[in-house]
Amino acid sequence: MKTTLICFSGTGNSYYIAKRLCEEIGDCQILMIPNLMHGDPIELTEQVGFVFPVYKGFPPNLVVHFVQEVFAKQDLSPIKYLFMVATRYLFQAYTFQAMDIVLKEAGALASYANHVVMPDGYVPLLHAPTEEKIDTLYAKAEQKISLIAEDVRSEAIHLPFRPPLSRLVINHLMVPIHRAFMDTALDFAVTDACTSCGLCYRMCPSVNIEMVDGKPVFDRACTGCLGCYHRCPTQAIVFKHKVKEGRYPNPRSTYDQEYRS
Repeated sequence: MKTTLICFSGTGNSYYIAKRLCEEIGDCQILMIPNLMHGDPIELTEQVGFVFPVYKGFPPNLVVHFVQEVFAKQDLSPIKYLFMVATRYLFQAYTFQAMDIVLKEAGALASYANHVVMPDGYVPLLHAPTEEKIDTLYAKAEQKISLIAEDVRSEAIHLPFRPPLSRLVINHLMVPIHRAFMDTALDFAVTDACTSCGLCYRMCPSVNIEMVDGKPVFDRACTGCLGCYHRCPTQAIVFKHKVKEGRYPNPRSTYDQEYRS
């Protein structure tokens, strides 16, 4: 039975998990959400999984928009088993409950949800992880990946408890949080270390960056992945205000997606 993983990844954590899951499950393909948003064809198979990070307790706005604007318009009849895997560090909060609601509104019913704890690169809140911390979390992640892959192969049923009033909470929290993330890039500045390589422009999943006179200019459609910040080769993209130290371009991921030429 072929499995399709629909993935969004900012720093590479979720892509790493998707890649490892594909290796464990077998007969599997990975489709990246930004490419699908830009018109790539979608092949839906009998097993379909969403792999994505947790942003402040919710799925990223780009993932939600994809489900609402693209996934919901597909022929979903080939799907027999739909599952979700989220990467997070501190907490997942209402991530799966919110995603479950969005999927149901699109006409799809998830049967399984699980998470993998990974290093966090959200420097407005946390220091970038040390090598020791990365090694520890990856060792635990490998065990969790094997467990999830076995669950998917056996089509296990496992969904998180939905607390009372969860829809009310989600409707009143998710949209404001997503709107706040859309302005994240307005906190960025570009230093003289910029070499005009254009990597940030090419890799931005939200197409939120334009190059003006050889320098990146940020709009207000940021999804908050911080990929441009962490993957800038000269660390020329900085925050205007003080944040925690370090950068985290996932050191074990081959994630090098670029969405524009």
